[in-house]
Parts: sequence; C-alpha cells; structure tokens
Amino acid sequence: MAVIQFIDLQWIFRYFPDGLPFVIKVNILMTFIFLIFTIIFVGFILLLRLYKNFRVSKKKAQQLLLQDILNSYLFDEEFNHRIELDHFEQKYLSSSLEIKVAIKEILLFHSNIKGESAEQLRELFIKWKLDKFCIKQLSRGAWYTKSRAIYSLSEMLIDIELQTIKPLLNHKKDEVRQQAQLYFIKLAEKEPLLFMDHLKKPLTIWEEIYIEDALRNEYHGEIPDFSKWLNSGLDSVVEFAIRMIAKFNQFENIPALLPLLDHDAESVRKEAIRCFYTLEYIEVVDLLLEKFKDESHSVKKTILEAIKRLGNYDNLLQVADKIGDSEWELKIIYYNLLEYFKPEEKKNIYNLYEEEKARLL
Repeated sequence: MAVIQFIDLQWIFRYFPDGLPFVIKVNILMTFIFLIFTIIFVGFILLLRLYKNFRVSKKKAQQLLLQDILNSYLFDEEFNHRIELDHFEQKYLSSSLEIKVAIKEILLFHSNIKGESAEQLRELFIKWKLDKFCIKQLSRGAWYTKSRAIYSLSEMLIDIELQTIKPLLNHKKDEVRQQAQLYFIKLAEKEPLLFMDHLKKPLTIWEEIYIEDALRNEYHGEIPDFSKWLNSGLDSVVEFAIRMIAKFNQFENIPALLPLLDHDAESVRKEAIRCFYTLEYIEVVDLLLEKFKDESHSVKKTILEAIKRLGNYDNLLQVADKIGDSEWELKIIYYNLLEYFKPEEKKNIYNLYEEEKARLL
C-alpha cells in the first residue's frame, strides 16, 4: 500500500466520486485494470482461434484444388498442361501456406503411384519451383522445417549441391541427421554410404535401422563394401559396418575384421565376435581362447556365446581355469554350456556346479 501511495495517482482519482476512501479507489482501479487485461487476453485467444480456423479452411480449399488439378494433370488427356499449370501457379501458389500444401499433396500422390506418372509429378514439382522453396528451407527455419524439406527433396529425387546438404549430416537434431542420411542413399547410383565419411556425431540405433532399410528397399545399386568404415573414428560407425558385413554375408571381409579383436572399444570387440559367429568363421575360436583371460566381463560372455556356436566341448574346457572365482555369472554360463555340449551328463555337471558353489561360498 505504501508503494501505491508513493505513486502519483491523483490524475486518475479525480475521476472518482468525492469522499471515497483511498483503499476503495485503489481496489476499483485494480479491478478495472484486471478487466482490461482479461478482455485483451480473451480477445487474443479468439483471434488466434479465428486465424487457425482460417488457415484450416484455406488448407482444405487448397487441397481440393490441388487434388482436382493433379488428377487432371495425370489422367485427363485433354488437359492443357501449359495454360492450366501456369494459371494455377500464379493464382494459387503465392503464399508459403499454399506452397507447403502443394508439396504435401504432390508427395501424397507420389507415394501411391509409380512409373511414368511418378516422373510427371517430379517434373511438376520442379516446374512449380517447389524444389527451390525446399532448398531455401534448408538454410533457415526450425529443425522440423529442415527435416520436411530434406524428405521432400529425397522423395522427389531432386539433386542438390553436396555443400548444401552436408552440414545437416551433423545437425543437433536426430531427425534432421536421419533425413540427410536417407537423402544420400535414395539419390545414390553407387557408393550410397559415402556420407558416413563426413559424420562427426555417433549413429543412433534408429539411424542404423533406417539406413539398413533404405539400402535394402530404396537403393538399387551394388551393395557397398562395408570394410571401408572399419577404421572410422566413430565407434558407432565401425559397429554398424561390422553388423552390415554380417547381414550382407561379406565373407571376403573376414581378414579385415580380425584386427578389431584388439580394438580399444569393448563394444567394437563384441560386435566383431558376433560377426564371426554369424558368418560361421570357426577358425576364430582358437584366437578367442587366447584372448579370453585378459578380456572384460562383457566380452568374455560374448566369447562363451561364440564357443557355443562355433566351438566344441574341448574348447569350452580350455576356459574353465580362466574364469575367476568371483565371476559367478560366467561360471553359470560355463556350466550351462557344459550341459549344452554333454546333455547326457547333466546330473554329473550339476553336482560339479554344487561342489564348486559350496567351496567358494
């Protein structure tokens, strides 16, 4: 109240009836101010609602116009391409909203047709300069705007300069990086994974899944030699290359995989071992037995799995004295593998396990 008294409010209070106490005058003033702010706030909400409804109705109208002209463009033999398309561009593709709706509708049509009609849509995409609009979006706007722009360009197979798309391979948002990676794969005639040479951020699991899917379904050239990336500075790229070697059965790359058993990253060593037993490279077992004692707990588990898949009972016995007394998880795996190789001696193996358990505990 002292603060309010300090402010000179006489110029306002002279409009109030004489004789009203100061406190009542202040309460009336605060109520009036609050009412004004409420009206402004409600008015702002209503304006936003009206604006949203206007955009929605305009989008629906634009979609109907586009559906009509696209159907005529693709399937009406009497359709005058030059006149009708130029007229539509001048009248209905002047605002950013109209252009975005046009891109969305063309992509929707494109996803449902193939062959000559798909190529016609690509030509229309370029004629209406929608490709130039998308390229501009790559250098400005929010991350989701960039992501949609890259997706649109890749779907319509629009070739752009490497320097334009390259920085987006290391964008802070996963979604943008993912779309940039898929762009390179979809447009590649050969060497679809050259973009991995420019990566500075680790590959995410989802990026790896989408890259593999694109290689199988979007890329139509020769599958690349994944050993090119076994020396990458990013462990995630090395692991991805190893997995692809296994999935695409690139047996010729087994010699290039052997040095990775000494890689600094535990995850890389484990992935290399998995690749060996997926490719059924039996010769690696002896090398794994030599390395078992000095390996980490997690890698030892992977080696035991490799022995199960590639080795035999005698191989398993060679690691028995290399499992420490405190490594109980490994001991349990070891005894389970004994039963796997010698199911007829299950009872004796169980007794051995119980004896060792009693001795150590």
